[in-house]
Amino acid sequence: MIANFFNQTRPINFLVLSILVLLVFLSALTQGFEGEASLLFFIRSGIFLFAAVLTVFVLNFIIRKNALCEDNSYAVLFYILFWGIFPASLLNGGAFVSNFILLFAFRRLYSLRTSLRTKEKIFDSAFWIGIASIFYLWSALYLILVYAAIWLFRRADWKNILIPLVGYLTPIFLAYTYLLAFDDLDRFTSIWTFDLTFDLSQYSSFRFLLPIVLIGLLFIFSIYPTTKKSLLAKIDFKSTWQLLIVHTAVSMLILFIAPEKNGSEFSFLFFPLSIIFANFLQILEKYWIQEGIIYLLIISLILIHL
Repeated sequence: MIANFFNQTRPINFLVLSILVLLVFLSALTQGFEGEASLLFFIRSGIFLFAAVLTVFVLNFIIRKNALCEDNSYAVLFYILFWGIFPASLLNGGAFVSNFILLFAFRRLYSLRTSLRTKEKIFDSAFWIGIASIFYLWSALYLILVYAAIWLFRRADWKNILIPLVGYLTPIFLAYTYLLAFDDLDRFTSIWTFDLTFDLSQYSSFRFLLPIVLIGLLFIFSIYPTTKKSLLAKIDFKSTWQLLIVHTAVSMLILFIAPEKNGSEFSFLFFPLSIIFANFLQILEKYWIQEGIIYLLIISLILIHL
């Protein structure tokens, strides 16, 4: 029933998805609430909720514009369920803002499959990554994705190789200039502290172990058939899918080296995994398996919140 409902992109789908975002956000906020409810708290929460709802529409635009999935809402649904399974992804300001900004970088990167305004797209994607890295430093690793896109979409002339560096450094230079004007360079220095840890002991708790095992198994079962199908597709989608695989690898790298292992680091995997899982559901012939996958994620979400 759920799989059938989200099998198409209709206005009612986005109304339901927006309500689901609200429920997931309120649940995460209730779980993570500490201290007193102040005016600043409500303003910040309102801004984050607005950004979360806006994410639904931006994500759908990226998917439709670049034909990353068929005409359905599976990817957006998976993205929202991931928020619910890892509620810290909505509560950690740095990771949440960084992921929201990165959507605009991904929008430009995946559109490189067309030859229109190539240099502009490369600069814009690196520019957004530069802004995102100010909020979450390890977002800078997505520069790897920019160069992967340049190579995969055959845009590798010498000017295009230099553009990402210029695009990335532009917002950083502007941030430095702004903080220099206010004599607050200590804040700028604190941003560029490359903390990392490989300690994964936090993931042994139930609230992490259950979704990690479930999503990990789903990824293992989905990556081969979806990749096999993409190899038979047109050359532009083949390159897009290869970029998505690189995207997943870079996101996993950020996950493993993230300085804080509180669940928010998983948010960097939401974009590529949502698209991979959506494509997996599309090629499944048995309806009950589609339903089962979605229900398993929903049950996992409920168990974690209980």
